[in-house]
Amino acid sequence: MVQQFKEAFRRVVFGSSNLHQQCAIGLRDPQSEVSVWLNGPGMCRDVTYRNVMAAAQPLTLGVGLEGKCDAAAIIRSRPSLEFRERGGNNRLLGKISLRLTDVIPVGGERLYLFQVRNCRNYCLPRARLWAHYLYYAYRRWRACGRPAGSTYRMVANELHSVFVFYICPRPVVLVSVSDGNLANIFPMDLIGPVAPRHFALALHSTSTAVPLIERSLKIALSSVPVEQTAMAYQLGKNHKLSSVDGAHLPFATTPSATFGIPVPRFSLRVKEMQIEAVRAVGSHKLFLANTVEVEDWAEGPQLFHVHGLYNARRHQAQG
Repeated sequence: MVQQFKEAFRRVVFGSSNLHQQCAIGLRDPQSEVSVWLNGPGMCRDVTYRNVMAAAQPLTLGVGLEGKCDAAAIIRSRPSLEFRERGGNNRLLGKISLRLTDVIPVGGERLYLFQVRNCRNYCLPRARLWAHYLYYAYRRWRACGRPAGSTYRMVANELHSVFVFYICPRPVVLVSVSDGNLANIFPMDLIGPVAPRHFALALHSTSTAVPLIERSLKIALSSVPVEQTAMAYQLGKNHKLSSVDGAHLPFATTPSATFGIPVPRFSLRVKEMQIEAVRAVGSHKLFLANTVEVEDWAEGPQLFHVHGLYNARRHQAQG
């Protein structure tokens, strides 16, 4: 009876919403569910395919913009990222207010780095949304202990901004890198295009894969079929390994066309990239890479990540 009461209480407070913060979904690439706009007085730009998370602490978001924008004007405009449902009435799903902190040249264009001011999430009614926020905070407290004993915890405003950022589906790729006899392959979703042929990848500074990428300066990104979700997650442990033995991988690999880096044969698409710059941004290393080769091997739904609050709204709209 106690368990039944708990379940009934959960349904009343949270509804049928998925409580998972990270949800795997399958979509065609590029995703067409959500658009992302950089807005401010006198500025409205579609940056759906030009935004990336550059660091988790402090939470830093990157937006690639064409041409030379006046940084002072951007600062004065107090810009924001708006996440809107494509089609229909273009409904606003979330908003993150930004503060410009840096500008990085990328392939003749500019990558603008912003820290967050505040955010709004409109995926669920406000009362139910805050019920989820409290529940997430409780789970984090239970998992990490009291805040004073934690060495790394995002503040609530930044964490809630991450929830909004993942309203836009984020592709998950497998990153392959090799240097001599050392090689590794691991999943990432902190990636994104920031210019026509340039990508940004943010890898936590503590990842043992960072030195390998810095030495090699060559990587291959493999799109993951949604059917291989479990396999991609299994490779998450490789973030803690300096190298892996390709002979013991649980899938077949083949050399990439230009660099000869081992990539999974099940990949939908393989992009080979040359690292042109590495920048320390807070908790992460930001790698800026130029696309050298793209090969399309198969078609089908690709693995994407969204936040559970947006996924709940997806289910409501589809049901």
